[in-house]
Amino acid sequence: MSDSTDWMKRGLVEQPLEPVDLRTDIPHSARMYDYWLGGKTNFPPDRAMGELFEQVIPGIKVMARENRRFLGRAVRYLAQEEGIRQFLDIGTGIPTEGNTHEVAQAAAEESRVVYVDNDPIVLAHARALMDSSSAGRTAYIHADLMEPEKILADPALTRTLDLDRPVGLTLVAILMLIADQDDPWGRVQVLLDALAPGSCVAITHPGSDFDPVAMDAVVAAAAKGEMVLVPRTRAEVERFFGDWELLEPGVVPVLGWRPDGEAPADPAAAFYWSGVARKR
Repeated sequence: MSDSTDWMKRGLVEQPLEPVDLRTDIPHSARMYDYWLGGKTNFPPDRAMGELFEQVIPGIKVMARENRRFLGRAVRYLAQEEGIRQFLDIGTGIPTEGNTHEVAQAAAEESRVVYVDNDPIVLAHARALMDSSSAGRTAYIHADLMEPEKILADPALTRTLDLDRPVGLTLVAILMLIADQDDPWGRVQVLLDALAPGSCVAITHPGSDFDPVAMDAVVAAAAKGEMVLVPRTRAEVERFFGDWELLEPGVVPVLGWRPDGEAPADPAAAFYWSGVARKR
């Protein structure tokens, strides 16, 4: 039996993996995030920029972990409480423990997940993202949030997800990579408009209003590495949800969104806003 046939029998959607230029000579947000999470899929420029960020915000590794924990809590909530069985994870990042399909399929093994990222190294690891349960299905799209229409029209998405049924859209620590002049709100709205009633969107975003001085310094450091980084206020983050119904507790610090166990002593210790909303 061929490897491709075995994938299809296990509920996987295979996409040909072509040679890619990993551009390991420049820092990339996904690889920096991997470095902060303690991963090994990063390179000297990623670590150098990650350390520069850490000099300005000493707790940034903790913040990266809290973003990852939010993703797990949000996906588990959407699967268990909202009954969602389809997920679109944009800005996937490098595979690590607690990937969206692992959380969703632990709650409901028939869950289907499409991952989207524009980092070539994530493409190189795509098979790890497609290790689906036999009852579910997963796919990976190498694409950019700057072109949401292409994501929605991609055959890997249309084969895997039924957009006439509710979808859980996750945009975790990704929207800050789009500058205001490139209209990130409009690009997100294209995605929201394409989803059926009952769909939900989960977002985290670095907040400019937690520690403005530190955030200004991080933005300056990112610019030196030719990276776009745009922290935003709580009100600006709320705009991403459009007219969808914000679920309790609303847009709050990422540590404070439905925490497991006791509430954190200082929810504002991680400089990220977070929230989940439902399409009526």
